[in-house]
Amino acid sequence: MMAKIWRGAAGIVLAGALAGLASAPAAARQAQLNYVGYLGGAPVLNLQANITVPEGTKPGDGAYFVSADIATLGNLALLYPFTQSIQANGALKGGKARPSQYQSTMRVFSRQESVILTYAASGAVGIEAVPLTRQAQMARDQGYANGTVDPASLVVAVSSLFARTGSCNGQYQLFDGARRYDLTLVQGGYADLAAMPNSYYAGSATECSATPQLVAGFQQSALNANLYPQSAKLWMAPAIASFPTIPVRILAQSAFGEMTLDLVKVTQ
Repeated sequence: MMAKIWRGAAGIVLAGALAGLASAPAAARQAQLNYVGYLGGAPVLNLQANITVPEGTKPGDGAYFVSADIATLGNLALLYPFTQSIQANGALKGGKARPSQYQSTMRVFSRQESVILTYAASGAVGIEAVPLTRQAQMARDQGYANGTVDPASLVVAVSSLFARTGSCNGQYQLFDGARRYDLTLVQGGYADLAAMPNSYYAGSATECSATPQLVAGFQQSALNANLYPQSAKLWMAPAIASFPTIPVRILAQSAFGEMTLDLVKVTQ
């Protein structure tokens, strides 16, 4: 359950794609971002993401690729060994992210689940899940994945919007292969982030608040206990030269308390 909660928080910020970095196309910028998740001050999650976007701090139209590997750390990994690899690709068109395909493979103990989402120009979303989960079957039958984007493409969409407009205000419809939710982002003011133990970035950042609305595919027992993130704050900053502004820290609130995902390393 803990890993599912962390996955939700990471999805707000950076659950994004390509489990082995594809070679970047011409006129593109590429970066590898490493985040560590903390709960009660202890590191419990590692997220490594590779992102390729059109060149420039204000990227124009062109292909994007994202990949992420997520894993629990330390004592949590002993109690709940969880890994997830994600791949996604699509294109920026008119400043908006248009996903083409999203793939996720998740493993908890010896159980593995995989899903592939394919996006048609009409907005229809194809779902292939192995094994076919109840959530994936419901999404197929009821069609509530149509018109959505994946969590990886969300990161590209938010970063592109912020780079072009200086604002993170926006509303997004998301589906991750099991869960359907809406996310509203509202820009706040500026903050001076203090360094955490291994922070890559500290200093001025733009604060954005994120409020999810859970639509379908969520476990009722977890909903009743308020275990999914109820709200989050996201800080955006120009942490990488000649690259769009990225999330450098996120703080999510749930019944477990405050969970923080902090950028600790960048490689180009």
